[in-house]
Amino acid sequence: MCAIAGMVCFEQPAEALVPAVKLMLHRMRHRGPDGSGVLAKTHAALGNARLSLVDLAGGSQPMSSPDGRWHLTYNGEVYNWRELRKALSTQWIFRTDADTEVVLAALALWGETALRQFNGMFALFLWDELTQTGFAARDGLGVKPLVYTHADGVFAFCSEAKALVATLAMPRANADAVLEYLVAPYFSGVESSLFATLNHLLPGQFLRISRAGVELKTWWDWRLPDEWELDGDHLAAELHHHLVSGVQSTLPTEHPVGAFLSGGLDSTLLCALSARQGRELKTFAVQFQGQAEFDYLSSLIVRSDDTPHASAAAREIGSRHAMVSVPRQHLSEDLRILASVNDALPAWEQELAQHHLARAVAEAGLRCVLVGDAADETHYGYPFLLDAEATRSPAHIMQRFGLPPLNAELTGSNACQKLAAHYENLAEAEGHRWDTPLARLLATTYLIVKRWLPRLLHNGDIHTMAFSIEARVPFADQQVVELARRVHPSLALHCGSEKYLLRQAARGLMPEANRTRPKSSLPKDQRAASAYQREGALAIKASGDFLGCWLDLHAIQELCRPERQLTEAERALLFRVISLHHWRQCYNVRKP
Repeated sequence: MCAIAGMVCFEQPAEALVPAVKLMLHRMRHRGPDGSGVLAKTHAALGNARLSLVDLAGGSQPMSSPDGRWHLTYNGEVYNWRELRKALSTQWIFRTDADTEVVLAALALWGETALRQFNGMFALFLWDELTQTGFAARDGLGVKPLVYTHADGVFAFCSEAKALVATLAMPRANADAVLEYLVAPYFSGVESSLFATLNHLLPGQFLRISRAGVELKTWWDWRLPDEWELDGDHLAAELHHHLVSGVQSTLPTEHPVGAFLSGGLDSTLLCALSARQGRELKTFAVQFQGQAEFDYLSSLIVRSDDTPHASAAAREIGSRHAMVSVPRQHLSEDLRILASVNDALPAWEQELAQHHLARAVAEAGLRCVLVGDAADETHYGYPFLLDAEATRSPAHIMQRFGLPPLNAELTGSNACQKLAAHYENLAEAEGHRWDTPLARLLATTYLIVKRWLPRLLHNGDIHTMAFSIEARVPFADQQVVELARRVHPSLALHCGSEKYLLRQAARGLMPEANRTRPKSSLPKDQRAASAYQREGALAIKASGDFLGCWLDLHAIQELCRPERQLTEAERALLFRVISLHHWRQCYNVRKP
């Protein structure tokens, strides 16, 4: 795990780019506290800050091929690197025991086709000194990030937008991206950066940079299968096998491991499988003040209190369990920190829980944590997928989670409707339709995998890496994902149960009570409304001119009145308003 950074300019020598690359690495030191390096070639400067988990002595980066042609900076982990090393060893003499060199050799020998051989998470940049071309790529689901810009003859990239922002004189907000954040936060921060002129390499994309410019291509996508597999028993048995092997390959060999344990199906299954490998496991669950008395019946996603379920699972599995308390008296400062850490802006209130969980893992002395991300998105795990009305169109999803009061200009231009139409078009471009219940369910799932999941994975990466913690995502295992793609919705949502096939595959692998527990998302503080109202009023006072570019400020001020009882959607909106204010101040962002 690392921070990667680099610059390419064909009009000046690479040595002139080195100071800016070093500045980017400095801004991302939390991602790689164990060492850093910068390499300057003819027209490219590459940098890397390393968090050492594999080959502690020999995996330093940037890494070069023996002949001096290829140069790699790489972030992530390719779990099948040992198998790939065997296949490459007839053509490559390996000098290290690091997966980095395997990635370097595979790309040098196999080219872009190597990407389909990598089972893991990665963002990388490879420079070819012979042809003076660069190649960047990102894993299929988007577990690891890569941000880039190409302007005034300079191509620059790094792991976090905040590092590239450090090279800009004064960043400017991307009006469309901020609108998406306010209207559909769960889909935001994936296709477009919040900062104008910055771009995200999309999950499953690769990029080539040469004197001719930048070329983008897709190497992996969530596509409909040529033929559905309808034998549920066979699929469950196959998935059972892949889950066991996927978790086994994900576990680090040289470091102890922790896990976020909610007591639900996904996290409990990962913990139970880790324990079956004989690994000592530390588990962590979050608890807000008064959480047991929260209103779960009317909540959109958080359906029950995790605490007793997580504790019971930990006892049965045999993990060393810690309950992480989130003090409400520090909420004001926590909101400011969240917006500075997450440069794509905090999308969910649950990011407060992620932040405190990651801090607890770091304080426990761990460097690696297992997370259950990607299970819900690839295995039909959200209860609203069972609601035909919610999946009728992207507009219905947006309405379900609440639309903000926009200013008159945006309301008059039908901004929300245009954004919903854009999501419809994204799915239709991949062959999906919205004309039958099944077609709409498949189209909605496509958007969830292509937009909701990368946003979720970004949040997980950014909050764990802020504390120098590597989050590993076993449900993103290549074989697990490819099998999930072949599962017909009628099997995944059988008998009105979300993740039905995954639950069948998990039989015998985990505590039964947790296997059958209904889906409930990571908790959020339902009693934070009054704090949000105070902070929201301060945000409007300090950043009203900025927030007014998108929002109806009078309507937002009404939400901030202390006597106003907030709905869940209104509380979430104030959370985003406060986050946008802090983001603007932290990065000194100009109006569009």
